[in-house]
Amino acid sequence: MKKQTGKIDRCAVFRRSHIVFVLVSAVLVFGGCSGGKAANPNPENEELKFRVNELEQEVDEKDAQIKRYEKEYELRNILDIEARKLLSSLNAGIFGETEKDLLSDNMAVKEDRLEISFQDNDHEILFFQNKLDFESVRQRYYHLDERGEYITGYEVMNSSDDVNERISSRGVLVFTFVEEPSGWKLVNIDTDR
Repeated sequence: MKKQTGKIDRCAVFRRSHIVFVLVSAVLVFGGCSGGKAANPNPENEELKFRVNELEQEVDEKDAQIKRYEKEYELRNILDIEARKLLSSLNAGIFGETEKDLLSDNMAVKEDRLEISFQDNDHEILFFQNKLDFESVRQRYYHLDERGEYITGYEVMNSSDDVNERISSRGVLVFTFVEEPSGWKLVNIDTDR
């Protein structure tokens, strides 16, 4: 029999302890991931599940909000063009078939005005008689509300060489569109300062 002298092969011990550590870790990991339920569920797990549900609801709400904003922006691009056609018609007092198709049934084109009956309120918008300054027309805001009404405001002013007259004529025309089976229709024009 061979006697060992006082030297220990440290590398061999380290290799063996490293292998043992890996085996013990693997057993613990695979044993913990068995999918079985613990006998006493931790209250923290219930809180975490509740929090996950809350976060999933928030994500769903944000997704819906993003879709609404995307639709609102898409409508802004489409209805801005249509509103400018209507402004041109209001300025000239001439409504072609294309412009009339944009009007809802509650609006009537008369000789010198547009008559509107909207939400139990009858009013009219007089034609601008070619006084509208298209260089200064600005879209100030747009919004798609919960009822599906698209509301947009345009700042307008008269074309005039007199600065005071231009400033005093400045106002905001508020257009309200709703989606009908035949497409988006203008249901109201109102004024704001």
